[in-house]
Amino acid sequence: MERVRAPIGTSARHWWLLLPALALLAFYGAALSDLLAWSLYPSGRIGMPRSGEIGLATYVRIFSDPLFRSALLATFTLSAVATVASLALGLPIAYWIVRTESRHTRAVLIMLVAVPFMTSLIVRLYSLMLVLGNTGLINRALQALGIIAENDFIPLIRNQVSVAIGLTYFVLPFVTFTLAGAFRRFDRTLEEAAKNLGADEVSTFYHVTLPLLAPGILAAGTLAFVLAGTAFATPLILGGSAVRMIANVIYDQALFAQNMPVAAGLSAVALVFTLMCLYVAGRIGRWRHVA
Repeated sequence: MERVRAPIGTSARHWWLLLPALALLAFYGAALSDLLAWSLYPSGRIGMPRSGEIGLATYVRIFSDPLFRSALLATFTLSAVATVASLALGLPIAYWIVRTESRHTRAVLIMLVAVPFMTSLIVRLYSLMLVLGNTGLINRALQALGIIAENDFIPLIRNQVSVAIGLTYFVLPFVTFTLAGAFRRFDRTLEEAAKNLGADEVSTFYHVTLPLLAPGILAAGTLAFVLAGTAFATPLILGGSAVRMIANVIYDQALFAQNMPVAAGLSAVALVFTLMCLYVAGRIGRWRHVA
């Protein structure tokens, strides 16, 4: 059968439609290239020309300085904790959203997840401060129950505990909706077949449902890990000066220390960190597909 070719003019008009996107891509590409170029110089300030001999001295300093190493370690640790916690919380919520028979229950669950998602992050973080503070809701409830003394409190703010809770709260809607999409694409007849063969609900979930949902869980976990690893406002508000993640250190080095090479080097490390997460997730997904 002969293939119908589009007129040359029509094809040319299609390419013209790509020009705005290509221009925007070129703009961000030039900005990113300039940022990476800053990281190859030993010194420089905002508004001043770069100086010194080109090399990798900035990256050597980043990985040898205890301040930067602790920020990288805190970023990785808190991102991992937030990812695991959001998956543990989001999986049953997504399962309930998709599998519930009641339309009203489904609507309520979606609203409970979506309303915080549509609320300003700053508002949500300051609300968490009211809950986690030394005189906040949790400590007052523990005092009222007699678990802790009336003048005592459990430190839940300005530490890694509060940042981990805030990061989990931040990424949970993304994880829940991603997992809900995976549940919707799942073929429920496979579960029914497993039950007909004698498997109970727990065995069916762990041996049939969970393995088939692995691509969705991997996608949700990757998204949570990347979002938590690049968070700025959450550690700034809930962690204060006690918890510094990589985005906070980049901000401090660029604006306060006026050390653009270090800020650019940390930005490059964060970018490589994100790309590695996406690459590993993609490789695992392809490996599972082939297997």
